[in-house]
Amino acid sequence: MFMHRILDAMPQRSIRVDFLKGVLVLLMISYHACYIAVMFGLATVDLYQGFWWLFPRFIAAGFVMLSGWNLAGKRSRGGTFRDSAARSARLALVALVISAVTWPIFGTSFVFFGIIHLIALSSILVHPALGRPVLALALGTASLAGGWVLGPLRFAWPWLAWLGLRPANLYPVDYLPLLPWFGFVALGAAARDFAARAGSVGQGQSLKPAAPIRAIAAMGRHSLGVYLAHLPLLYGLGWALSTFLHHH
Repeated sequence: MFMHRILDAMPQRSIRVDFLKGVLVLLMISYHACYIAVMFGLATVDLYQGFWWLFPRFIAAGFVMLSGWNLAGKRSRGGTFRDSAARSARLALVALVISAVTWPIFGTSFVFFGIIHLIALSSILVHPALGRPVLALALGTASLAGGWVLGPLRFAWPWLAWLGLRPANLYPVDYLPLLPWFGFVALGAAARDFAARAGSVGQGQSLKPAAPIRAIAAMGRHSLGVYLAHLPLLYGLGWALSTFLHHH
């Protein structure tokens, strides 16, 4: 109810989405801060069980679903496949840089198909289902089911790891293969198109949101920049604190 009132006070649907993305950005930063603290021996948290295993997956699912929602919104406003392809190309370049930077840091566990890689490819793959929520829902459900089936399996070769055929004895950082994660993109697109058909998109009061809400929304609007900037900053801070503590 509290969140509903906050969202109703926002003047535009895009502001609502940016606010939700901003909340996810704050959650992402908090998780990565904990992850880097563990990496440098500044905290002792089991990141691979219970809440700490589910937490980053919840955050990633939220970002990916919102990307599907936004893609459907752009399509409804006249966006074309060419627009989606151009956006995907820009994201692919960012993804390539992420892979190149993480290779010397993490070795074979580098980010070879993380959230930016996923969104870049999914923006192309989901395009035929935009404006067709039943198709998007079917694709999303099938992708989640495929990921559920493939999840426990391991394979001796890495070439189809991006698809969801996980290689044995390899634990890449920020690994979001198409199966099941494309499912969240498709479900986000389906949700937006179903909401548009129900007439619930773009409705709400025209009240000006409070300053903290606008700040969070601004963070969500620039989520890619925050994503790229916060990791090296946190890593540098973790290294500095670890070095200081080990010498004192």
